[in-house]
Amino acid sequence: MIQRMVWAAIVLVEIISLSLVSSTRAEEPALLLEQRLDRLVLDCYPSATEPGTAVLVMVDGKPVLRKGYGMADVEKGVKVTPDMIFRIASVTKQFTAVAVLQLVQQGKISLDDPITKHLPDFDTRGKTITIENLLTHTSGLFNVTALDDFDSQITRDLKPIEVANLIAGKPLEFEPGSKFKYSNTNYILLGMLIEKVTGRTYAENLESSIAKPLGLADTRYSRDDALTPRHARGYDLESSGQWAPMKPMSMTQPFAAGAIESTVDDLAKWTQALADGKAVDSKLLERAWTPYKPTERPSDYGYGWFIRTGSGERWIGHNGGINGFQSAAVWIPEKKVFVAILRNGTGRAVPEVLLGRLALEAVGRPEAKRVAITLPAEKLDRYVGVYALSPEAKFTISRDGDKLFAEAPNKSKVELVVEAEDKFFSPESDVRFSFTMENEKATQMTLRRAGRDSLAKRVD
Repeated sequence: MIQRMVWAAIVLVEIISLSLVSSTRAEEPALLLEQRLDRLVLDCYPSATEPGTAVLVMVDGKPVLRKGYGMADVEKGVKVTPDMIFRIASVTKQFTAVAVLQLVQQGKISLDDPITKHLPDFDTRGKTITIENLLTHTSGLFNVTALDDFDSQITRDLKPIEVANLIAGKPLEFEPGSKFKYSNTNYILLGMLIEKVTGRTYAENLESSIAKPLGLADTRYSRDDALTPRHARGYDLESSGQWAPMKPMSMTQPFAAGAIESTVDDLAKWTQALADGKAVDSKLLERAWTPYKPTERPSDYGYGWFIRTGSGERWIGHNGGINGFQSAAVWIPEKKVFVAILRNGTGRAVPEVLLGRLALEAVGRPEAKRVAITLPAEKLDRYVGVYALSPEAKFTISRDGDKLFAEAPNKSKVELVVEAEDKFFSPESDVRFSFTMENEKATQMTLRRAGRDSLAKRVD
């Protein structure tokens, strides 16, 4: 259920919930960049009558594609325009991180401060958890949105401390600083820290320290009340395949982890302001845009951004999902390319898949066309089984006729298409699957996504 994933970055265990995206687009090099980008969006979101998306692709500070697709309000027939306002979910975290860094720059806090110095009433289970641990998701604190009963109480108006205390009694999942594990609890606490140190509410501080100085007229703490005509209405895709208005959720709960609303234009303006050193000192920003190094495992997360490197570039970005809305944005400073996608529907193709394709097109490395082949059923049976990324994250690979399918707990099946023996891809995501064989039977599965491999060992 989307409620269980609210404000969270998309991780490997979620990939099979992605929806159909065409990967067989014919190459037409004569088309202008804007036309090629437009076709990629329409491949992903072809319906003009379903919930839609606003897309902005900037190259060298100029918009190459700025367009709305689909419906902002299905019932009223209102189309999405590129200036519409959407909830941005976990893209909120970069605003929270910069607000914290502004306090560091002002000398009011230190990244090494234990959080109990400023939030003495929060139980850290006897461990020292620093502000930097919260920023980098290395605190070990249990993710509040992963609680089994979290969905049942999301309409309640809660104080930030009440949201944080929903995990009371949960032990730390690891020693602070040793590992990365995404947890919205971290950014709930950072919002509380901002309020404590500034003496202002999170919303007031966002307006006075970030939105107003940088001219972000459409970026604010999200509203629970009646929407303006420029607000897109959120929708969730039901199991029946029909779109329904999003389920209600009190914005007091996502708070500093996911409650901001914005536009693609404001996100571009915000990113450029950061790059120009207008929001925070460049040295602090560089720290935010550098992957933190836990003591035990590598991480690709800085302070409020994922950072992936390759081909001499950094892809600095984030994505998110909340009831009725999905978001994704990336900045590639070496190419001066920025892409933002805001969507008012949860279900079908997630923006992160399209984001990667648009960004690759914009930097001049369009995604290679994937070609499907066929394998006989007896060969497909070699891959059938259960594979574990972790004790909690298991994939079931099954065969139906001459097709192979992947399924994770509480997710629908998706087809795996053969591109070579022992190598598959999902037309519904940017993930590739490969299998290691022993005695004509798969013993492990490797999932490759965003240039990184994750190993899932066969357990059944």
